[in-house]
Amino acid sequence: MRSENSNRIRVAVPVPLREPLTYRVPRSIRGEVRAGVRVLVPLQVRKAVGYVLGEAGDEGPRDLKDVLDVLDPEPVFPESMVPFFEWLADYYLYPVGRLIEGALPGGLTAGPPRRARLTEKGMRYLDRLPYRCEERDLLQWLRDHPEGRPPVPHSKVLELEKEGLLRLERPAPRRLPGPTTERFVRIREGLDLHSFLNSGEKPLRARDERAFLEAVARQGSVAVRELRARFPTMAYLVRKWRKKGILEVLERASYRNPAGEILRPVPVPEKLYGQQERALGEISSRLKRGGFCAFLLHGVTGSGKTEVYYRAALRALEAGRQVIVMVPEIALAVYMEGIFRSRLGDRVTLYHSALGGAERRDQWIRMARGDVDLVVGARSAVFAPFDRLGLIIVDEEHDESYKQEDGIRYHARDAAVMRAKMAHAVVVLGSGTPSVQSVHNGLTGRYRLISMPHRIEKRPPPQVEVVNMKDLPPDAEGRGMISPVLREALARNLEQGFQSMLFLNRRGYHRLFVCPSCGKSVQCPNCDVALTHHFHGEALVCHYCGFSAPARMLCPHCSCGRLRSYGFGTEKLESGLAGLFPEARVARMDADSTRRKGSAMEILKRFGTGQIDILVGTQMITKGFDFPRVTLVGIVSADLSLAFPDFRAAERTFQILSQVAGRAGRGENKGRVIIQTFNPDHYAVQAAVAHDYKTFLEKELGLREELGYPPFRHLACLTFLGNSEGRTETFAELVGRGIREILAGWRKRGSQIQILGPVESPVGRLKGKYRRQILLKARNSGLMRHLILSVEERYGRRPEARGVRLIVDVDPYQMT
Repeated sequence: MRSENSNRIRVAVPVPLREPLTYRVPRSIRGEVRAGVRVLVPLQVRKAVGYVLGEAGDEGPRDLKDVLDVLDPEPVFPESMVPFFEWLADYYLYPVGRLIEGALPGGLTAGPPRRARLTEKGMRYLDRLPYRCEERDLLQWLRDHPEGRPPVPHSKVLELEKEGLLRLERPAPRRLPGPTTERFVRIREGLDLHSFLNSGEKPLRARDERAFLEAVARQGSVAVRELRARFPTMAYLVRKWRKKGILEVLERASYRNPAGEILRPVPVPEKLYGQQERALGEISSRLKRGGFCAFLLHGVTGSGKTEVYYRAALRALEAGRQVIVMVPEIALAVYMEGIFRSRLGDRVTLYHSALGGAERRDQWIRMARGDVDLVVGARSAVFAPFDRLGLIIVDEEHDESYKQEDGIRYHARDAAVMRAKMAHAVVVLGSGTPSVQSVHNGLTGRYRLISMPHRIEKRPPPQVEVVNMKDLPPDAEGRGMISPVLREALARNLEQGFQSMLFLNRRGYHRLFVCPSCGKSVQCPNCDVALTHHFHGEALVCHYCGFSAPARMLCPHCSCGRLRSYGFGTEKLESGLAGLFPEARVARMDADSTRRKGSAMEILKRFGTGQIDILVGTQMITKGFDFPRVTLVGIVSADLSLAFPDFRAAERTFQILSQVAGRAGRGENKGRVIIQTFNPDHYAVQAAVAHDYKTFLEKELGLREELGYPPFRHLACLTFLGNSEGRTETFAELVGRGIREILAGWRKRGSQIQILGPVESPVGRLKGKYRRQILLKARNSGLMRHLILSVEERYGRRPEARGVRLIVDVDPYQMT
């Protein structure tokens, strides 16, 4: 803000409003109001917490309401982030107040509701829901615990409130919490404890008294909790020697440490290879010159990109700038943070959504106060409150995990590019298989391309073999799961003492249960999907809503008790390997086996230290990890991602195959990759086998241009959700007709936007909600935005909209 004497400010309040509100600042608190602080403001008949964005100017209404209080002595985010928040809200069509609330960690937001009470409508709705349904369980819990805090994410509670199923009672706003403090003991300054102890003037009679004093003297200052754990008489000894003037006790700020771990020692290379030197030279040159620049670093797996990232970050830190390092998976963030921290020390922190609330708040405060210079994290790290931002690194920039699929549906990679542009910083997008859109941006001059086409030490790429599963006889052993070729390769690898990784992007034990009597599969009662069998817990589980049923159940259609299982997932693959190789140490890494905090790191650490012979996993094992003793990678079913009804299916398949293949042969021994597929002639599979990104890119760009998909068109998906199938379909049809009427009225511009739908979504019902969708294609994203705002304004308050929720997803990735 330009002046502390401003009396009109813009405040973003976390309510469904596109624009911030304007308030008047009383003279008594005018000096405390700054951009980035939280304020308490009146909002209709209640009080709300808002975020100051800046001055409002003199134009506008004069009868403004007053700010009631300033909640923070210092900003919770720097003023330089305000344009970034406003751009995100504008581009993704999301209320700016709710965007900021979602970006901040718990404890710095308005806070979740303290109580949530069911309304009469909620009681009636509860009675109609099927048993063993996630939504029913939640509403029943709320009914039985009217004084309790809802045990679900705040976004889910807001969704139920919007549907009129419950009423929220919010807590009083909290002021900015400071760090927790911890008591330390140290020798009083100026005293020579060793001379005192050796003089023999004061006999040391208490148990461990000399060891206690020597420990304090040796460490300088020691936490009281540490001394208490080591010395049972700690309390007595501290009191005694404080009275004698030898010791003093002080309090210091203590932040919770979410630091990552080093899976194995990472040697620092004595020198960089030529391609690394060239890449680092280009990035460093731009860092030295200053200003915005976006680099696309296309380096094959094993080419040494991580070392380039580290040295580029070091250049930025030496220039007094701050650095954000983003990775797609939380497990990879912990691994990467350990590497950076081992070289840069405590000025590095870790930040991601899986940290505890207090840990996230502590690290946010450290970043906001300038106590941290480099943060490593998943997509939420793009919001790190740095005011001296100089470099953003987005590793595995192609990964779809960077796209948020609820709340504000932003893409963290694209947000990182815009944040770097606004901060006049450098952004490096790195990948072994860059996204088609990013490469197109490089070819058209928006990004600067840097190529690292070779593995370090000129190691050869892994040898790739394709097993055509159609060629195996129908009754052949392993036709569905592990082919004879893969089984023989695993046995040989075990004999040689090397490690193997098997990739299967499907969780569970059996894919579905089918009734042999009526021929129907067992479906989730809340979603239009089949239930997946999980051997652990003997349950049939829906991977969308969480519904579960006993595995030994009767057919819900004809009551037959002889259900048959088909298909397989990672759980069955793990079990099958244990039967084939009883002497092998087999482990599984997927969303089911890593639910407990820290469990993913435990598995990776065991694998990195050679305690696991075969690691089975989903996409979690494909990204960025470096295990030199892995010489065999098996891709069990390469066709799964090709079956998705998505124009990116081929790109996703090529990237997955290339990335998982890149885990093999990263050490001194050559790698081998075996791909099992029923579609060996598909161009994505063939390009991955040949390590031929160029051919794949040419084919994919040609298809996308012909069909009008990104990067040649902008997309937006309008999804309609409702409890009533009829009302949902009616409202979607109404909006579809309205869009066509609006476009017909735009004589010149209307032809620039194409509308597809409305149609039933690929998954027609999800979590009890019926779903319809409209897809918009446009050459101009601004024109498409204008259309969507016109639609919301025209139809948002229509009677047909009651009971139906409209979700706008700009640049969608998952259109299920």
